[in-house]
Amino acid sequence: MANFDILFFDIDGTLVGPDHFTISPRNREAVLAAKAAGVKLAFATGRCRCILPESALDLGFDYALTSNGAAIDDLHSGALLQHTDFDPALARIACPIVAANVDFYELFANGEILLTRACHDKIHTRPLPPWHKKYLRQGTSPVAESLEEYLAAGAPGLEKINIVESDNADIARIDAALRPLGVFELSSGMGNGYEIAPKGRTKGAGVRWLCGHLGIDLARCAALGDGGNDVEMLKAAGCGVAMGNGSGDVRAAADIVTDRYDRDGAAKFIEQYVL
Repeated sequence: MANFDILFFDIDGTLVGPDHFTISPRNREAVLAAKAAGVKLAFATGRCRCILPESALDLGFDYALTSNGAAIDDLHSGALLQHTDFDPALARIACPIVAANVDFYELFANGEILLTRACHDKIHTRPLPPWHKKYLRQGTSPVAESLEEYLAAGAPGLEKINIVESDNADIARIDAALRPLGVFELSSGMGNGYEIAPKGRTKGAGVRWLCGHLGIDLARCAALGDGGNDVEMLKAAGCGVAMGNGSGDVRAAADIVTDRYDRDGAAKFIEQYVL
């Protein structure tokens, strides 16, 4: 019998390799072994639903907590189990501050990357992470003609505000404007990224909700992560696992520190502590 009933995996910096697409053979084998032992598998990622990596979906994951827990999907039935929209009043505070400080940002909404027309027109000239570039350059990303119109409509479906690869000074100005308000979750994303969500919207809250929905004791769940948006998840799980490449606050929140993501740290945890 496996030592845990469910495993929650951050994706970037945890499960996939440095290219953000590929799962190593050892990680793949370990995840499949856990699944064969009856352990449920769940993503817990800052990514939105549309950019989950196919290499990981092919492993037969059961659930996906996306946009840091704003949406929770049953990947077998296709059912959306939980979706918590961004409070429109908070969106009207945060979005203009973001737009005034960076020239490119993303609105994760209804599982997709929603762009304003001004941001959409920068897709082909702005350096973007590879998984974003692949999706956005398909030309299928939804577009809001203006931020003002989207906010006036109530910011429908908004899950989180995502800033990609921006200058540290820009992020510092946004953080300085939003953090004192005390109503937002502000966390680092992959690379030089920054994420904004309503207070209490964390991967940890998503883990607690899904375990409650499934009737799984939190003591029987483990969660693996490496970044600032993983801290609350590692605290919520019965066993919080920091990757060897994790930041200091992640390692401090963890019960176990495994090897780096590019040295099969996820597989090593599964082999030693799950099976």
